[in-house]
Amino acid sequence: MKGRVSYGIAFCMLAMVTTGLSQSQDKPVFVDLIFDLDLPTNATSDQIQTAESNMMNIFNAATNTNLDWSLFLTKNTLLQSRVFLAAVLVSAPIDRTIEIGISGNLLDEKLSSKSYAEQKAILEDSKTYALACKVCGSNVVKIAGFKPQSFDQNEDTYKVLDEMGIEYNAGFQAGILYAPGHEKDVWPYKVENHEFYAVPVSTYMLSGELAPLDDRYAANKGISSSQWKDMLIGKFNEISGKDEPMVISLSTSISGSGEYLDALKQFRDFALSNNAKFVVTRDLVDMSRTGIHESSEGSSEKIAQNTSSDCAACDAAKNASSDVTISNKTAYNIEL
Repeated sequence: MKGRVSYGIAFCMLAMVTTGLSQSQDKPVFVDLIFDLDLPTNATSDQIQTAESNMMNIFNAATNTNLDWSLFLTKNTLLQSRVFLAAVLVSAPIDRTIEIGISGNLLDEKLSSKSYAEQKAILEDSKTYALACKVCGSNVVKIAGFKPQSFDQNEDTYKVLDEMGIEYNAGFQAGILYAPGHEKDVWPYKVENHEFYAVPVSTYMLSGELAPLDDRYAANKGISSSQWKDMLIGKFNEISGKDEPMVISLSTSISGSGEYLDALKQFRDFALSNNAKFVVTRDLVDMSRTGIHESSEGSSEKIAQNTSSDCAACDAAKNASSDVTISNKTAYNIEL
């Protein structure tokens, strides 16, 4: 789903981190922030509160500088936090984009261990719940994308995505996890014998090995927040002026609080000061499909406005959290 939103983080960076780049480049670096709102199955009230707080940290860190971003949700997340998510969407300014995609049913789900029939049931169920995110009175939700948990998938997953009409699959990593013949591809590419585009998460050479720009990977490898920030800035410097996008995989449990959140904010400021253009994943796919690597402002679907107050679920969502500031009159309804 695409709710038009603005988001950003108003924090300053030390001048030293901007060394090596001018304030303006002829070609902007397209940056795609892909987030997972990761909730464990049967989460406790404290776990849900923490996840929602982390989500709000990211949302608030994004709102002030008009960034677009992508959010991938599991069915389990929607079951446990649907009113909260509605409240967040209600508070999003209408002129920017949050793109909603699907990510299976459960956190850390291993699709490759399941049969074709099981995968089909899981992904269809996930899409059904994601489609339940809608503007009151208007069904304008379009689920274009999928990102597998832990990048785990197989050929059966691909077949199901084709049957479901999913346009892109963000379960790839440039030079690490790729479709045959696409080791060097950094832009989304059409997967042979399938209907969807593969979206490679960017990678960075670290200690002689390619590392995905994935915060879970970084945290699991013991990479400090400072090193993580250096990876993000290093990758940006590496591709500045080149025809290469930057796709970053992030999770609310890691980048939603503490030093990793600070690192994200610092990277965001650095990127904006060096002519970055933040886009959603579908924008990158559209650029690859057309072969024109330029963003078209306003090309993503806008969520219809509803100024009436005849939606009880939406009114409940608006009042669900005192931490969410309602900034427009768009009403979202999650009906499950």
